[in-house]
Amino acid sequence: MTFGNYTHMNTMMMNIKGKQALWGLLLLPFAFLSFYLFSGKMGTPEKSRTALQTVRTSDGWGYNISIDKKIIIHQPTIPAIDTVMAFPSEEAAKAVGNIVLNKVRNHENFTVTREEITHTLSLF
Repeated sequence: MTFGNYTHMNTMMMNIKGKQALWGLLLLPFAFLSFYLFSGKMGTPEKSRTALQTVRTSDGWGYNISIDKKIIIHQPTIPAIDTVMAFPSEEAAKAVGNIVLNKVRNHENFTVTREEITHTLSLF
């Protein structure tokens, strides 16, 4: 009879450990998700701040785009044209930089077309 009680007790312990493991597996993803959400790494618009900064170059002007104070785009020349040329004015660099900044904020492809460049630079 001792063997039968041992088997019954062993089976009962395995069931208890199995339930605890199941609860642990169910709660573990919830714990990781909670940590991820509350640690500020989600990249929500309130938490990740994008910014545009114009920069003076040796030939003219350019711009930097940063997210949370880390530069992700450094553009010292006019993009999408055949020649390597700096922006003629700070206003022109800022206008094109704002186009790219809006695309970054909207999670779009942030490349600019030649038409966008010529239209924006024709305003100056």
